[in-house]
Amino acid sequence: MFSILIGIGLASGFFGLLNHSKSKNLNVSWWQWTLTIIWLAYTGFVLKMIEGFIDESAMKAALVLGGIFGFVSIIGAVLLSRFVFLKSTNHE
Repeated sequence: MFSILIGIGLASGFFGLLNHSKSKNLNVSWWQWTLTIIWLAYTGFVLKMIEGFIDESAMKAALVLGGIFGFVSIIGAVLLSRFVFLKSTNHE
């Protein structure tokens, strides 16, 4: 059940970013979309890894590895949002 929720969250995140870039008239190139998809897949991997450790009753491993890899995912999200999706549209 959790896998379905992860998939729904990742798909709605992608379509949310797509709608955001269209509404702000951002010119997002193909390699920026590729990086975004790789980041979304990595985030899904981290969530599934945490779920797997919890299913195996390895709470300490879920906390430690989820914290490490989750932190990397958060850094990726901040960098993507800063350099791809929050660019200024005014080029005067």
